[in-house]
Amino acid sequence: MRKITSLFFLLHISIYANSIVDDIDIEFVGILHNEMEQIMPKNKTDYKSKDSNSFTSLYSELVLNYDYSENIFLSLGTKVNKVIGEDNYNTPLYLQTKQTSDEINKAILSEVSLNYDNNFWALSLGRQDVNYDWLLGSVDGALLMMGHDKDYSLRLFWFENYRYLQYNYYTEVKDINSQRGMYGAIAKVNFKDVEFSYFDYFIQDIRNIMGGHFSYMHKNYGLHLSYSSAKALSLAAYDYDEEFLNSSIEFLIRKHYFELGFSKTGKNGLLAMIQMGNFMFGEFYLSNQVDRENAKNVFLKYIYADKKWRFEFISGTTNYDNSFFEIQNNMKAYEIDTYIKYTYSKNVSFDLGLMYMNVNERDPLQVDQSLVMFNMVVSYENY
Repeated sequence: MRKITSLFFLLHISIYANSIVDDIDIEFVGILHNEMEQIMPKNKTDYKSKDSNSFTSLYSELVLNYDYSENIFLSLGTKVNKVIGEDNYNTPLYLQTKQTSDEINKAILSEVSLNYDNNFWALSLGRQDVNYDWLLGSVDGALLMMGHDKDYSLRLFWFENYRYLQYNYYTEVKDINSQRGMYGAIAKVNFKDVEFSYFDYFIQDIRNIMGGHFSYMHKNYGLHLSYSSAKALSLAAYDYDEEFLNSSIEFLIRKHYFELGFSKTGKNGLLAMIQMGNFMFGEFYLSNQVDRENAKNVFLKYIYADKKWRFEFISGTTNYDNSFFEIQNNMKAYEIDTYIKYTYSKNVSFDLGLMYMNVNERDPLQVDQSLVMFNMVVSYENY
């Protein structure tokens, strides 16, 4: 009798465990990343000479969502990075600009949250992985969203800790503004071919970041316009106001995508506005100086894609000023980036990137750079 009871008990546990597994959504991304960077100064000195840096890392993201009920679910996410090969710069000046394995070898909880969603309003409490305008990474706090995201929505959020981990970068800010945190709102409206969004973020008495985006999409054509502003408040240590204007037109001809864009920064460049991880101020991997003072950038992007292959090319030129160390105006830089992606299967793909940036010889801060980047990406999801 005891054996029969034990068998029924084990069977019950097995069925219950299988039902739990059935209610868990799994997302996994694993990346083998390799990059080789070379710096080429315009004028060689004892502090600046031709030098190179390379490293290889294993990076992974895992997210589990457990449906506790029809409207309530739990989220757990991790990100892990491990550098398995590294050859650092020999030049101390260049080494300061690059994070080493000691800084980017991390394992973090990127999500630990309790969520409620009834398809009209949603509430998340805990640590969440977000991707908003000028905000990308993991935040500890609360998020309330109302409305239907495809038509209209309003997001309200507050958080006090911030983390962002990638295969070659890590940053962390704890107890933002002495635990008073950062709070804000994002409103979005869609109707027919037009989308408009407005955001307003506050770090109390330190900084206010706000802006809006307008998009018009009709058939294979599109127009995009955005403006963002960062105002320094009474307690800001970096007490400069910043602004950024970005616009582009795009069109699609069969499998060929073209985009022509223009951006402009204010007289103080961009620093405070990009501290929370989202480098949306430009299209370039090496920045092409579009975040500098009075930077006017023009770029052209081309993309070709089919079922297996994707080719992306972007080239642009920037006219910018500098007031650090010495004043230099009307300097020029240009950058060319190319990317090739091959999709081997639903779960495996390969990426190759080649980037080159050339800066003005009068620029006291920057140097020419070239970068070769390779990724092998493995992904999985069970839904």
